[in-house]
Amino acid sequence: MLRRPEKTQLLQTVPLFKALSHRQISQIARLGTEIVVGAGTRLATAGEYGRELVIIVEGRATVTVGRRRTVSLGPGDFWGEMSLVDGGPRSATVEAATEMRLLALNEHEFSMLLQTAPLIAIKLMKVLSQRVRNAEASYSV
Repeated sequence: MLRRPEKTQLLQTVPLFKALSHRQISQIARLGTEIVVGAGTRLATAGEYGRELVIIVEGRATVTVGRRRTVSLGPGDFWGEMSLVDGGPRSATVEAATEMRLLALNEHEFSMLLQTAPLIAIKLMKVLSQRVRNAEASYSV
C-alpha cells in the first residue's frame, strides 16, 4: 500500500484530478482504498448494486454494456458513479484487461470528494452526459 505522499503524487497524474490544487489532492489522498487486481478479475457486474466509485490509477479494463457494446478504460477513467448518484443497479460489467491499480471510494468518501472538490462534480456530470449520448448513438442506428 502507498503512503499518503506517494498516493498524493499518484493522484496528481489522474486526469479526473488534473485541475485540482495540491491541497485538494492531499485531502482526496486521505480517502479511498487502494486495490491491486490481476488481469481477468471481474470488477463490476451489470444488474448488481454497487456502493463505490472506482478510479483507474494504472492498467486497463474492458466495459461491456448489453451484449454488443464494449469500451476500453484506462488511467483516469472511472465507473460506479451512476449507482452512487441514483442508488440503482450497475449498467455495465467491468473486467480487468491487465493488472490494475485502483482507488475505490465508498458512498461516504464519494460525498466527501464532492465536498472537497466541487469541480469533480462538474467533471462527473460531463462524463455522465457523454455516456448517455454515446448510449443513445449506439441504439439509434
